[in-house]
Amino acid sequence: MKIRNLFLLPVLLVVLLSISSCVFIVAGTIGAVGGYAITRDTIQGEYDAKFDDAWKSSLETCNTLGYITTKDKARGTIQATVELARVRVDVTQLTQEAIRVKVKARKGIFPRMGTAEKVFVRIAQKLM
Repeated sequence: MKIRNLFLLPVLLVVLLSISSCVFIVAGTIGAVGGYAITRDTIQGEYDAKFDDAWKSSLETCNTLGYITTKDKARGTIQATVELARVRVDVTQLTQEAIRVKVKARKGIFPRMGTAEKVFVRIAQKLM
């Protein structure tokens, strides 16, 4: 009985993770990311890319998935509405060849991790 339970636990874990596709979408982008972090409403990653490339990718992504409400290239911030959620994208220059992209999404007071992840993954794909 114990051997059967030990076998079923990993199988159950894989099935549960496959149902929640967000794990695999984010996992697919990790190869190009120097590091990434996820909180309740924010996902961020560090890339070997130039600021201008990341800024352009972020603008294109926000325009494709929703609409931009404000943008400030000097501060590296974009505010947009995607899937009825307020999305904020921060692009930060870490070194001459490295940047950090941080995406936060909320609808009212509630976090929208799925929306943040969708925007983040699209930006990451454009940077690869």
